[in-house]
Amino acid sequence: MTEKINGALVETIHARTPEHANPAAVVADGLSMSKEAAYRRLRGEVPFSFSEAAVLARQMNFSLDRVMGAETPGSVLFRLKFDDFSSPIEVYNHILEQDISYLHEMVSDPSATFATATNSIPAEFYMKYEHLANFKLFKWLYQHGLSDSAKRTFERMEVPGVLSDNYREYVAAVQRIASGNYVFDESGFEHWLNAVRAFRAMHLISDESIALIREELLAMLDDMERVATSGSYEKGGKVFLYLSDVDIDSTYLYVSSSKCQAVGIEIFSLNALRTVDRAMFDYVRQWIQTQSRFSTLISSSGEMRRIQYFMRQREIVCKL
Repeated sequence: MTEKINGALVETIHARTPEHANPAAVVADGLSMSKEAAYRRLRGEVPFSFSEAAVLARQMNFSLDRVMGAETPGSVLFRLKFDDFSSPIEVYNHILEQDISYLHEMVSDPSATFATATNSIPAEFYMKYEHLANFKLFKWLYQHGLSDSAKRTFERMEVPGVLSDNYREYVAAVQRIASGNYVFDESGFEHWLNAVRAFRAMHLISDESIALIREELLAMLDDMERVATSGSYEKGGKVFLYLSDVDIDSTYLYVSSSKCQAVGIEIFSLNALRTVDRAMFDYVRQWIQTQSRFSTLISSSGEMRRIQYFMRQREIVCKL
C-alpha cells in the first residue's frame, strides 16, 4: 500500500478499536500475528498488505474503499497483486502465503465458492506439479526482465524449498473449499506449448526439462479428467467444470464466503488486479455465470464432450 493509504488505514484501526482495548492486540488477534509485528504495522514501519487490510475491514466493520478514497461514484479501487519487483521470488512466495491464509479462512464455510472463467490453466491444477509451477514462474520473470542474467536458463533458476511447499499447500487449500466452478476455453494447453517452444528456440530450456514438463502436463490431464469424472477434488470440494464454446479473453475469478467476497482479473501472466468492491464482485460473478451458459458441463456429465476434450489435449501435449 502507498504511505498515504497505509496511514489512513492505521487511523481507521485506531478509531475503530474499542475503548480501553489495545489496537496492537486487536490487529495481532485479527491477523494471527505477534504483537511486535502488529506494532510495526501500526507505526508504519511495515505496510499492511491488501489481504490484511481486507481481513481487518471485515472484522472491524469499516469500508476499505472509504479508507482508500474510492468513494467517487462509478470508480472502483483495484490492488495490483504484485507491485514489488526488488526480490520477485521472495515477494511472490509471500503473496502466495497470504492467499493460502485467506483460503484457509474459507475452508470451514459450507457456502464458500471459488470460481473462474479462463483461457489458461488455473494455478490450482498446475501448482501440483513442480516443473509446471516453476516454468510458469520462469516465464513470468523472463517476460518482465527480472531473471538473473547469470542464471538465465530454466535449469539455473533457484527456487526455495518453502515456495515448492507453498505450491502444494495452495492446491490443497483450494481443494478443501466447498465448491469450485471453472469455465475453460480450449486454448490453455496450446498457450503452454507455445511458451515452451519459444524458450527452447532461445536455448533457455533443455530437452530434458521439456520432457519432464510434457510428462507433468500429461499427468495433470489425467488428474483433471479424474476430477471431471467424479465431480470432486481429492480433498472433498465439489467441482463443476465447463468447456466454453466461445473464446475467453482473459482470466476472471471470484471467491465468496458468508464473511467475504473478492475478485481478481489476471494481467501480466502471474499478476492480477484485485478488489473487494461489492459492485465489481457482482459484475464478475455475473460475467462468469454468463460464460457458463455458453459452455458444456463436463463434470459428472457430458461424457462424450469430456472424452473428446481430454483426448485432444493429450494429442496437443504429445506434439511437444
